[in-house]
Amino acid sequence: MAQSRVRGAVSSGGRWAGYGWFMTFGTLLPLVIFLGGYCIHVTLIGAPIARGIYQAGIWISTMGQEPPGKEKFEARKQSPDGKKPFFERIRPYSPPGILERRGRPVSMTVRVIWFVLVGWWLGAVWVVISWSVFLLPYPLLDTVASLLGELPSVMTLAWPESSAR
Repeated sequence: MAQSRVRGAVSSGGRWAGYGWFMTFGTLLPLVIFLGGYCIHVTLIGAPIARGIYQAGIWISTMGQEPPGKEKFEARKQSPDGKKPFFERIRPYSPPGILERRGRPVSMTVRVIWFVLVGWWLGAVWVVISWSVFLLPYPLLDTVASLLGELPSVMTLAWPESSAR
């Protein structure tokens, strides 16, 4: 009886220690990791490596632990109240959403001009916006991963991977 109570307390304490990590270093450290990944991503050749770095930054934010209360958050997200998640609400106004509304890919000439004049710095802003979700008191890991997944479309006006052609 006492052993099961101790195990429960240790398990609960471990989750709250993980949440404490997230609220301190786990919030700031991913910004450095994401910006380092972006420096590799901007070369365009290093995009696959950068995606791995982004995943490592997301993992390090909570050290791989599920945040406390995730089941309640998921249940609320699945409720039929009709409210879309944050990422789905901002997507129509982002470059990938605009490309999908346009209905066809952008020519290579326009994409090169976009990258040279706008894409490289807008990509950096997009990475910081993706990280800023960690400033909320609850780690929305899926939202951060979705926002970072849209980075190639933001930088180069590439057709979004999430849409069906």
